[in-house]
Amino acid sequence: MQFDVHRNPIASRRGIAPFVAILQADIADTGRERIVAFLVAQHALRAVAGRLMPIVEIEGKDFVLLVPSLTGIPAAELKAPLGTIASYRDAIVEALDWLFLGI
Repeated sequence: MQFDVHRNPIASRRGIAPFVAILQADIADTGRERIVAFLVAQHALRAVAGRLMPIVEIEGKDFVLLVPSLTGIPAAELKAPLGTIASYRDAIVEALDWLFLGI
């Protein structure tokens, strides 16, 4: 489901980005992949790029949603969701608008 958070299935990236969040709309989940963005612990980054990378809370810790790092992940590799960041929807949509439309 859109905004669900999953453990990062890409082992080589899990150390820096332990989670991914599904960003594509539920109505578009008919293919084999899901469009996700990586989530990196805020303390691991030197600076955060404002609107483009919203800060969200997962398991009581702050993470940065790396909207510029959108990628496709096979749906079969995404195990049970750990939670959701749906409460950050407005900030996520603003980041996507900024990335793709410049507004």
